[in-house]
Amino acid sequence: MAEGEEESEKINLGIKVRKNIVCCFVIFFVFSILADISKEFDFLHSASFSFKNSIPYIRVHVKSYENGTTVENISSFECGENTINANSLTFSVSAFTPAVVKYRIAFQELAQTELRSHAEKSKLWSIKTGMETEIFVHGAIFSINKSTIDNREYFIVSKEVFDKNETEKLLSKFRENFPEHSIVSIPVFESSSKSVIKVKTDDGMKYNCRNLLLIHPKAGFMTGSDTYPGDKNYFLTPSGSTKADLVIEDSVESILERILPGEMFLAAPLETLKAQAVAARTDIFMQLGKRHISEIWHICSEVHCQKVIWNGKIDSKFVQAVKETEGQVLLFNGTHVARAPYCSSSGGRTEDIRNVWFTAEKPYLTGVWDGDDPLDLDLSKEADLKKFLESDYGEDNLKMNKRHRWKVEFPQEKIDRLLNSRKNIGKLKEIRGLQRGVSGRIYKIEFVGTASKLVVYGELNIRRLLDNLYSSAFLSHKEGDIWIFEGAGWGHGVGMSQMGAISLGRKGRDFSFILKRYYPKTEIIKIY
Repeated sequence: MAEGEEESEKINLGIKVRKNIVCCFVIFFVFSILADISKEFDFLHSASFSFKNSIPYIRVHVKSYENGTTVENISSFECGENTINANSLTFSVSAFTPAVVKYRIAFQELAQTELRSHAEKSKLWSIKTGMETEIFVHGAIFSINKSTIDNREYFIVSKEVFDKNETEKLLSKFRENFPEHSIVSIPVFESSSKSVIKVKTDDGMKYNCRNLLLIHPKAGFMTGSDTYPGDKNYFLTPSGSTKADLVIEDSVESILERILPGEMFLAAPLETLKAQAVAARTDIFMQLGKRHISEIWHICSEVHCQKVIWNGKIDSKFVQAVKETEGQVLLFNGTHVARAPYCSSSGGRTEDIRNVWFTAEKPYLTGVWDGDDPLDLDLSKEADLKKFLESDYGEDNLKMNKRHRWKVEFPQEKIDRLLNSRKNIGKLKEIRGLQRGVSGRIYKIEFVGTASKLVVYGELNIRRLLDNLYSSAFLSHKEGDIWIFEGAGWGHGVGMSQMGAISLGRKGRDFSFILKRYYPKTEIIKIY
């Protein structure tokens, strides 16, 4: 389709498969419309997306609503093959059958450099787990205008698929047996949900519609008591027998304008906001086709994907940051979409992704000094970490950064209560940081008590156990009946430090400089 044409086309791995729905009726009496739109409904479950003016449009989950909710200020809705004019409608769900999703157990992610040895690694995991394993490709290659991007990741997984209950049991078992690995489940979509949506319009007409409604709103579009942008397309699709999900189809750029306010301070310099916009846009394309595979949306509005702010006016500064980076993402090796995580504060040194999530090596996420001049310190050693914590190196020690350096105290009674909730170790006597990453963050720790010992893997598990400690880049000691933790940073420390990015923006660095610091070996590429 020529650039600039308004009609949408849907792209699934670069292949056009649009099904047009164009049909109108004048309705004079109550009747049911049960046209079979299963092909269109099933198609929406794929990693497909639309284009308008060469810009990708994706589907985002907005909110769930209970039966009996009224949808107001609409011009029409599509029920099966039919378009019905209405000002408002009230819906309820019946005949709901959930989607069928099975799961594979993923034992190890492989870097691209490890693919040649995948057979040997698969065999080793089969021996260790007693399960037949194979390689699994998660993600796809997408054609976007004249660009090709690749968000595939590679895992050693169980050859067998399991239902949800069995998957949870196996995950618990294997995580206990292999705590130094990231054992996760990968969903495998088998069939979509089935349902009937009963609709009553403002003129008293009733309709039965299979699986979903496509709603065409007016300005001031409302669902229940919530108001949403009126110049978009919305889907309403059941997620249970008593509720349905509202899903918006909108451009990636418009969605980003609503993501940015939840991810970065308005007071941040424009170049910092632009860096955040590129990172957030990259994350959207990194996740396409990997999450929410049993639903018709690509991403949700929560932190599981990225937080989207639906209500209220978006400040023009956020809009400007998105517009000035339109279509730009971070790519590695020319076509591969980079992972672009970020945290509140690195504390002065970012962390290697392998030490945080036990994932495959990412050459652009290996940990960097978050300052103009690298230090001659090895933060995996406690003596060097002590020197580091005594300095104010990195992120320019912004006044707004309350966690660049921090101190937290735990009375003996409290820390014993926290640790014994996990395992009965008695009274804590000693804390040993067994393994630290390049930023000093502990990813294997031992708590020695009067009754037993507790070993914990994973920086997030450590922080959660210690009452959601700011980071695991800490040293600890005891004074009297108080355990004192002194540390640096807030969050996992992988990728971009938002405080560091604000500091760089204030120093006049542009967004490309900021991104190059935190994601070295990547390129900023405009894909549309």
